[in-house]
Amino acid sequence: MKMIKVMSKKLVRKALEMIRALAEDEEEDEEDEYDGEEGGEDAEGKDKKKDSEEKEKDEEAVDEKEEERENQYEKFWKSFGKNIKLGIIEDASNRNKLAKLLRFHSTNDPAGLTSLDEYISRMKPEQDTILYLPGDSKESI
Repeated sequence: MKMIKVMSKKLVRKALEMIRALAEDEEEDEEDEYDGEEGGEDAEGKDKKKDSEEKEKDEEAVDEKEEERENQYEKFWKSFGKNIKLGIIEDASNRNKLAKLLRFHSTNDPAGLTSLDEYISRMKPEQDTILYLPGDSKESI
């Protein structure tokens, strides 16, 4: 019985780590440095133009990856959000980890979801409370 409890804790911890990794909005900073060769101004100008085009393509690829990662967590949240909320109530030992995974609708971005940390970072200095409306859906609220 003791071994099952240990396995259960480790599985929960690993699952939380995987979900947290999915939810993180890590920006990948891939900087390509230009090691220019000496040459005429025309060659240098062409190289700079080529480098700027490559950087734009790289930035677009990073933006697409970031958007895809956000969409993955959004899909996950739609499927398992209620379970995470229930986990906060039932699993006191992992409450703080689960709270970081929560997403809420906000008047700041009506179409998207926001984390509690993002909401708190946008609070006005004099704001000391968070107002919320509970409900099953936006339409019911």
